[in-house]
Formats: sequence, structure tokens, C-alpha cells
Amino acid sequence: MRVAIGLLRDAAGRVLISRRRGRVHLSGLWEFPGGKCAPGEDARGALERELHEELGIEVVEASRILTVPHDYPERRVELAVFRVDAWRGEPQPREAQPLYWAQPAELAGLRFPEASRAIVNAARLPAFYLISPDPDSPAAVESEARRVARRLARGGIRLLQIRAPGLGQAAFLDYAHRLMAAAAGHGVEVLVNAPETWREALPPAGCHLSERCLRALGARPDCDGWIAASVHDLDGLERAMALPVDFVVAGPVERTRTHPDAQPIGVSGLAALCGRTSCPVFALGGLQPGDLGRLRAVGAQGIAGIRGLLD
Repeated sequence: MRVAIGLLRDAAGRVLISRRRGRVHLSGLWEFPGGKCAPGEDARGALERELHEELGIEVVEASRILTVPHDYPERRVELAVFRVDAWRGEPQPREAQPLYWAQPAELAGLRFPEASRAIVNAARLPAFYLISPDPDSPAAVESEARRVARRLARGGIRLLQIRAPGLGQAAFLDYAHRLMAAAAGHGVEVLVNAPETWREALPPAGCHLSERCLRALGARPDCDGWIAASVHDLDGLERAMALPVDFVVAGPVERTRTHPDAQPIGVSGLAALCGRTSCPVFALGGLQPGDLGRLRAVGAQGIAGIRGLLD
């Protein structure tokens, strides 16, 4: 069964959800608006029809962001998920379904069908994922940590990856403690990209996996918070989805100073990955906040970066 789903946000950043009523499949759970595709109907057409029937709105701009297959005991579904960026009309419960505009942080505490897990992740994740710069020596740890703290204080960043491959364990842990303290002071969620034994010496946090680490794992790691992975091609993406991770970072999209010899995948390559993914995708490599619109148009969740987001 194919289903088209819409992820709608209002001007305040709240997400529209509804509650399943009566004696229907998965009654009582929250869900995102949408419905079944009719025979021969494409997913975008089904989205427009269903949102008009359910909410009385006309879709103006929408980008497909996820394709989520899921097996229930009684049926198999494939969810085509669209981020609806613009619509005409005010959403109304035309089928008498309870509607609720939820803050993204609320979604983790609500009950959704298991198939909606990736959609909930996409709704909760921000548009920007800051990656910490790599200090060139232990002596630079304090200054780079202050640099990141100043950026967090300016606002607009809610997700931080702590990464410093050039540091040894002691210097890395010093750097990570400083960054985690700054992040906590500004309500920023943290993922740590480091060996497992190093992460064990830090406060609870999410985990970001390099592609090499991803290939070595046979199961989802046990950690607090988000689990993410870096990927560069379809094979890496498929490994990440099989684990599964909560989101991926894909790239480089453009050439970067950090990895000048890496072959960019371009926006077309990013679009190809987004078209095959069942988890949110952040674009990485040579990007600025002003690129967000064109990347979201091909299905990206947002932008990950160091200099482009830090400076």
C-alpha cells in the first residue's frame, strides 16, 4: 500500500499532526496528514488530493524528502513523505479529526505508528548541523572552543557535532567537555564523533559515525541522543539505513578547503541520494546558509558544515 504524507510547519515552526479516531487501524495514535494513493495515482497527486480532502488546503510548494517502507504484521506500506513549504487556505479538520500544531520538541513524547519514526525525526531536526573545527594542536583547543561558543550564543544552531580528528584522546576530551558545556548553556543537542572508548569518558550525548565506523558496525550502537552517519554514495546510504541511523550527512556537494581532493557529488548527486532515502539527509561541503532553499528543493533536511555555518 502506497501512502502520501505531508509535513507542514506554521510560521512559528510548529508541526501539524492529527489523531486517528474510532475503530481504524492504529486508532488513538498521532499521525501526519495524508492518505492512500489511488490505483495509478502518483504520490504528489495523492498528497494534493488528500490534503485538500482532509484539511481543505491547496498545496503550492512541496518537496519529497523521504521514502519509508515498513512492514506491519497485517500489511506492508510505503510512505512517500513531502515537506510542504507553501499552501493556500487555513488547515481545518474536514473529517472531524483532532488537529494539533505541535512544537518539534513535543513529538518525541507522543505516540506515533512505528512507520512514522523517520518522519518524526525529520520534523524534530533543525535546518543546520554545525560541525566543530579541528584545532591544529592542543594549545588551540581553548581558542577554538571559544569560537564555537560565540557562534552558539548568536543563535540559529540547535545541533552540534563534536569532531577533532587531529587531537589525541586527552586534548579531545578537554575540547569536548568545553563544547558540551557551551552547548548545554544554549539548548544545543550534541553528537560526538570519536572512538567509543573516548565517548564513554564524556557526559551522555548522541553519536556521529564516520563512514569507516559505519562499515564496521553490525548493529545500531547504544548511546543517548541522535545517531547519525557520514555517507558519500548510495552504498553508504544503504548501510546507514539498514543499521538504522536517525539521519545522515552526505557530500561533499561542492569542493571544500577541508578535503580539496574529494570528488563533489553536486546537487544532482545529492538529489539522487535524497530520492532513495528513508532517513533525513543533511548536505555537506562548500555550502552556506543561503544555499538552503536549493538543497531543500531536492529533498535535503538542511546543511551541515564547519566554516560555512561557523563564520
